[in-house]
Amino acid sequence: MKKTFLVLLLLVSFCGAVAYAADDPVVATIGEKKILLSDFNRWFSYDPGAGQKDFASENKMKATMLHQIVTAMVISDIARKEGFDKRPDIREKTDFVVNNLLTIEYLDKVVSAQVKASDEEIKAYYEANKDSYRTKELLRGRHILIKAEKNATEAERQAARKKAEEVLIKVRAGGDFSTLAVEFSDDPGSKERGGNLGWFSRGQMAPEFEKAAFSLAPGGVSDIVETKFGYHIIKIEERKDPTLQPLDEVRGQIELKLTRDRKRKAVEDYVQKAMKDAGASVNVEPVVGPDPHFTK
Repeated sequence: MKKTFLVLLLLVSFCGAVAYAADDPVVATIGEKKILLSDFNRWFSYDPGAGQKDFASENKMKATMLHQIVTAMVISDIARKEGFDKRPDIREKTDFVVNNLLTIEYLDKVVSAQVKASDEEIKAYYEANKDSYRTKELLRGRHILIKAEKNATEAERQAARKKAEEVLIKVRAGGDFSTLAVEFSDDPGSKERGGNLGWFSRGQMAPEFEKAAFSLAPGGVSDIVETKFGYHIIKIEERKDPTLQPLDEVRGQIELKLTRDRKRKAVEDYVQKAMKDAGASVNVEPVVGPDPHFTK
């Protein structure tokens, strides 16, 4: 954040306030100069984190930035009057920051600004990657867990299994699964919700639990399933089979990915050509040593 503020403050120090308007309140003054809310909002938007809701709504952060902006304008004005900005070491640092800023802005607003994925590219990508847009098979179910600790003795494990079998008898006799889960389950996360596990897909549960759950039809109840947590009784209430998301539903994310990839390629090609045309070359070995990761 400090580096971001530094660049922002450098930018602001070269900016002047716009004309005063009655519906644009003054948020700071420096002598005769008025800084308006619109000025601050514009400068605030230069920060890459400003678009984040939590950051934009943080009043303390905004107040701090406003104080820093005004301080930078005051102190930088003093520095210019004393010719501090003409010092070679300061000029070099300023050029360093400005060069980086100009590079970022030029590549973003000129080189890649008009790059966008076409409708044909979006459709072709969707057709070639349909498997990526298939929803997972989902189950909604409940369970009753009779816990058996990892270091439980054989007698303790047998007792836990016997209790699970007794609960299963009650379930198969028509007992309400939710009620029995509240009464007997040792799973603190689902016990008070009647054993409700919500929706889950493959890979989220213990392997033994998953195998038994996905073999059940809606309404089905498993036999006793042993996992590292103990003994489970599983009931599946609903199943959602995998479906292919329609193109219109995923168009936005495909367009974003392809456009981002195309922008990156456009920037890489432009930079490579610009470096070649300028006769620029880079020798990284004196900087990083003979590291094979930096041979390009």
